[in-house]
Amino acid sequence: MKAMRIHGHGGPEVLRYEETDTPVPGLGEVLIRVAAAGVNPADHKHRSGMFRDFVPYRFPHTIGYDVAGTIEALGEGVSAPAVGTRVFALLDPMTAGGYAEYVVTAASGCARLPDDLDFATAAGMPCPALTGTQMVEEYLRPASGDTILITGATGMVGRFAVRAANAAGVRVVAAVRPAYAEEARALGADTVVALDGGNWGGEPFDGVIDTVGGAAASALAASTRRGKRILTAATDPLDAAILPAQPEFVAVHPDGARLERLGADVVSGAIAVPISARLPLAEAGKAQAMLEAGGVRGKIVLIVD
Repeated sequence: MKAMRIHGHGGPEVLRYEETDTPVPGLGEVLIRVAAAGVNPADHKHRSGMFRDFVPYRFPHTIGYDVAGTIEALGEGVSAPAVGTRVFALLDPMTAGGYAEYVVTAASGCARLPDDLDFATAAGMPCPALTGTQMVEEYLRPASGDTILITGATGMVGRFAVRAANAAGVRVVAAVRPAYAEEARALGADTVVALDGGNWGGEPFDGVIDTVGGAAASALAASTRRGKRILTAATDPLDAAILPAQPEFVAVHPDGARLERLGADVVSGAIAVPISARLPLAEAGKAQAMLEAGGVRGKIVLIVD
């Protein structure tokens, strides 16, 4: 099979489109014939070596952990999803492997694609959709009537966090750039504050979901009630010295059942997954360079022939 692999850390040029062995599903695993793979901001950080002290890389390494495709084969002990089923999944972020024609993953992490959900849109969902939703539902667990701050609320992670908070009956204060204020309100934010240089004069927050990091997010998160949690998914750290609680980094994990539910939300129109670009798998380096340059709105997806 073909895959985009790295043999060491570096810039986009280290990604090689090359032949490698098709993986074989093991106990509890399935083999997916990949139709599309999502490109996440963390992908180029893995490639560059930012996480080398935390992730046990074995080279050559295939990057990518958001995929959509069709079940090709079942490993031992697996009876569902059946061969031929259209699925999407978050792969184990530590082992990855998504930038490829085939990938193996745990059957439990697979979600069935609704009939009206295309492969490209589905491939853009797993990491951001699960991250934003898990941060609210599993980690913050706000009570109905609470007020929480969500930074970067119009981004891919942020929009799913807003959706989960709305479902929990929570009042959302969205911190975004002024140009995105109306979009944040349309997504379900009750109040919008400027992310850069904005001031919060209301009641203290009952929790924070941060997707941005850095000084501006830290200044707003400082208005959190003592004893409440400040969660972040950003690699740019928050300034713990000015916060009333130690910020906690949240790492996403596979969850097929929750992902299937989120796919149904997208099909129903409850939330949108904007796709900004579709590129061939062989152009993964270009896709990552676009994300590194900044300014990309929506997801970049790699299409696998």
